[in-house]
Amino acid sequence: MKKFLSALTALLCVSAVFTGCGKDSSKDAASDKKSGKSVEEELKDVVEDLVDAATDKDIEKIVNYMMPDDLSKDIMDIFGDDLNALIEEEDIDVSEAAPDAEIVSVKKTKDMDEDYVYILEKVFSLAESVTDYMKENDMTIDDLYEMDDEEIMETPFGELIDLIEDSGADFESAEDLVDSGILDAIKTTVTIEDFCLAEVTMKADGEEDSMELPFYNIKGEGWNCEMILYPSMLGYVKKSKDTAANSSARSLYNAANSALTEMDAEGRDLSGYFIICSDESLNYMGSSVFNTDHFLDATEAYFEDINEFDYFMVLENGWCSYIACQEKDSDSPVGTYPSEEIPSSFDNDYLETEYMDEDAEYTLQELYDIAKELIG
Repeated sequence: MKKFLSALTALLCVSAVFTGCGKDSSKDAASDKKSGKSVEEELKDVVEDLVDAATDKDIEKIVNYMMPDDLSKDIMDIFGDDLNALIEEEDIDVSEAAPDAEIVSVKKTKDMDEDYVYILEKVFSLAESVTDYMKENDMTIDDLYEMDDEEIMETPFGELIDLIEDSGADFESAEDLVDSGILDAIKTTVTIEDFCLAEVTMKADGEEDSMELPFYNIKGEGWNCEMILYPSMLGYVKKSKDTAANSSARSLYNAANSALTEMDAEGRDLSGYFIICSDESLNYMGSSVFNTDHFLDATEAYFEDINEFDYFMVLENGWCSYIACQEKDSDSPVGTYPSEEIPSSFDNDYLETEYMDEDAEYTLQELYDIAKELIG
């Protein structure tokens, strides 16, 4: 049980440190809407307020920029000592986030990823449920430590304890929290009703530098800026999307080979080397007798979602050896099978592949061009 209490303390401190910064709770969101300011002007105000708070090196003031508003006060009331201890232990200097620079502009670029918004809502909702219970029962973290196992399990923490113990997570980072899977079981009580990414440009020592940051608007509270959790969670979201894309490529790969097996059993001539594409004008045909329409119909029977993707498939003498695909009309990542591999050579009449360099990104067209050049 002590392990749970340590995890709970760490979790709430992680929520405080790693979930970002937003507007001052004294700010009147309604008056802002009447000010006639554009969204980008409101976003710039948030960044300026955040920089001022960090410059002051005032932990309570920074946490007051957290959202939801009520949560920031509860976290300081209940976990203020733990939060300050964490900051001191990790030797975090919040003023490093506030360079001596002029904020030149804040320009909206695109909508924020919905998966990322989901993560924020869950983290805030979990923190609210914990602090609400402790506040209602006038409890401190020391009170929790003094409760025995049976008493703890009779509180609303019982279900959370089971989730934490089943996950085996240590909650040393935001990614640990997400990877544990407990977010799916958390009731959502915080609603983010608008969100976007914006490019923040600052000028210092005569030079300008820009970074893209997420901004979100919690219902009834106005715009907020998230600067800390975003970099680590961006990697998590990308990894999740890459996994989904590669899973789709694998499904298409299996469907294509099932179709080829079926066609071989029918006695069809499958010899030759081909690249079959969703855009038939890009097809590379190594034989005039191969029936592309029949192949695609047979593949669709095994993978009904084939028409939702742009793709190309490399076929070699009756076997599909490589696939790359991407959801139509989207900026989703390109999935491949074999996963995370790129065509590398065409030796001994067989397409060889190799792992992509870490952090390498290829468009579907780029992968097609590489395969076409090797085979053609």
